Amino acid sequence: MKKVLSVVFVLFTISVFAQEKIYTPTTVAPVDSAISQNVNVMLDWNPVSGVAYYEIQIDTSNTFSNPVLYTATYSAYNTSLLLFGQYYHWRVRAIDALGDSSNWSVSKAFETKYRPTLSTPADSATGIAVNPLMKTTLLSGVTTYEWEFDSVNTFSSAWYQTGSFITGSTFRTVHNLYGDRYFWRVRGIHVNDTSDWSTTFSFLTKDSVGLKYPLSGTVDFHPVDSMAFYSIFGTTKYQMAFDTDSLFPSPFYAFLDSSAYFVNPNNGDTLASTHADTLPYGSKLYWKVRLINPNDTSKWSNIWNLTTVDKVTMNAPADASIDIPVTSSFDWDAIRGTDYYILEYDTAATFATAIKVNVTGTTYTPTTLLTPQTDYYWRVRAANAKDTTGVWDEFSFTTYFGLSVEENSQIEWDVYPNPAYDYVNVSIEGSNSAYAEVINILGDVVINRNNMRNGNNVINLGELDPGMYMIRLYIDDEIATTRLIKK
Repeated sequence: MKKVLSVVFVLFTISVFAQEKIYTPTTVAPVDSAISQNVNVMLDWNPVSGVAYYEIQIDTSNTFSNPVLYTATYSAYNTSLLLFGQYYHWRVRAIDALGDSSNWSVSKAFETKYRPTLSTPADSATGIAVNPLMKTTLLSGVTTYEWEFDSVNTFSSAWYQTGSFITGSTFRTVHNLYGDRYFWRVRGIHVNDTSDWSTTFSFLTKDSVGLKYPLSGTVDFHPVDSMAFYSIFGTTKYQMAFDTDSLFPSPFYAFLDSSAYFVNPNNGDTLASTHADTLPYGSKLYWKVRLINPNDTSKWSNIWNLTTVDKVTMNAPADASIDIPVTSSFDWDAIRGTDYYILEYDTAATFATAIKVNVTGTTYTPTTLLTPQTDYYWRVRAANAKDTTGVWDEFSFTTYFGLSVEENSQIEWDVYPNPAYDYVNVSIEGSNSAYAEVINILGDVVINRNNMRNGNNVINLGELDPGMYMIRLYIDDEIATTRLIKK
């Protein structure tokens, strides 16, 4: 009897150790009945100590009647090229170095993704570019995608386009129509299968744009100042229309190419910017814009108006000013888009004998001194190849009382050297009292020299900037002036 019990105990012990020699793996992911898994889904389980490798079975049947067998050294396996939208069952077991295996794990199931998901433009989006960038989410494990694009949701019109991309998640169509609706979809492909088409999205392209600046009602606009309006990506040309009538019965046009396009880095606005094409002076103009690509032309934008500058702003000599140096220059503000200015000045208010000079800058110094104690009248007009301002101000001024060197033969005095550098000598003979002023071209007294004596008097010019000045001498009851050049 003892012998029988001993045999039974040994057999029981061997049976128990044989059953627990290799533990059965426990699956971790995907969880049972998981959906939307990639076609290269990662199968994961808890590792078993002391095993050489694992065997994995994948089958479309839960009976594993026709499984595909894989092996893995580690406790995970990355599948590849599974079918799209397929329900799979899987299980795993551990194998040791002697070839002994554990039991199969409890089987789990998962379903692969059916199709890609579209991202942007969002479905039914409006105001989309005519050259839109379309984006889809990528299907992991797929490297080739096919897309379709059309103006009808059956993808059967003459506008139908198709193509493929291998890397990235975007594609672009070009030169679509403004203000039209389009449909698009994508599917994934690998060597074993092709996915279903994604859900079809649609979007509506923008049909026109708005103006940005100058704001409607802007005045004193210069003929070549900047103008900007919103753009639509995919536009290759812009047409601007101008007219003095808001109904545009007789417009003139300006055309811009795609080089006018830019994206504002501060706020992301898509803009086109240009300089006005030498607009006429002194005109109220209405303007609008439309966009063009090789297949279509957009609607006109809204209509704004602007008024161009009508005359030159004159600065110096100021109107009705007196005691103006005979060495003075004429000065005025610039008008952008002006090729030159027409300056006229005369001692008659009618400008009957006016000196007329074309000046490319905004200042002019007469080649000869103005006449002392004389009323002068002056005006300026702007001109370019297309137009001349038809309106101007007329300023007057009076030069100070004084005599030039040539006109003052009773006073014996001399100024030298002229041009001068750091100093100038003033020589006076026969005076009872004398003093001098050095005056800049704006009429400001920059140096006073009192109590000048007969003979040579030195005036220090070291602190003056190089340029043209005037020396005014007060000798007894007379005044004399001469021009001085400081080097």
